[in-house]
Amino acid sequence: MTVGPNEYGASNLREDVTAYRKHLILAAAADAFFEHGYHDCSVDMIAQRLSGSKSIVYYYFPDKHSILEAIYRRALDEAQTLMRRAISANDTPGAKLAAIARDYALWVIDHQRVVGIFWREVRSLSVEARDGVAIERKKLDDLLSLVIREGVSKGQFDVTDVQATARAIEGMITFTYTWWRDDRRMSREDTAEYYVQMSLRLVGARSV
Repeated sequence: MTVGPNEYGASNLREDVTAYRKHLILAAAADAFFEHGYHDCSVDMIAQRLSGSKSIVYYYFPDKHSILEAIYRRALDEAQTLMRRAISANDTPGAKLAAIARDYALWVIDHQRVVGIFWREVRSLSVEARDGVAIERKKLDDLLSLVIREGVSKGQFDVTDVQATARAIEGMITFTYTWWRDDRRMSREDTAEYYVQMSLRLVGARSV
């Protein structure tokens, strides 16, 4: 059976519409979970933010827990992607670490509510989902460790415990969500640059 260009075009359009609608649902759910807490938030409350009925939500997600899982998966995927992109786009360990710190800090600032849910609602996940999140989150530390280890091997970083240093950098930047508020203390860009310098100091960078 031959599939023509119109069928391919229609299929791509359906996929794009589905992805967009799921994005809207996850964004609305993130706001609702952050403001009310996962357990006190209903699917009706999510649907209200979409100006629709809960049948819209149930069309794309079987239940509230699947929405929470999807928020975690998307957050981890985006964070991993930006770290891999920063690594591939730079040549030296210092430049790679600086790019990771800058891009991750900006991402955390731009997704404060999602990051807040990530840390606050982990116990609301099923045991299986929680284990999956732990595995995927470790990949963030592993990506940072890869860069730090490269810097140490090239004599550009001075680090005794690579894994602990990676966790320290990732945790330091992640918890920006608890204090950064609309440029009140530092601008978005200044905050990212602050973390670049802090990360480089933590690894004793000799060059960037």
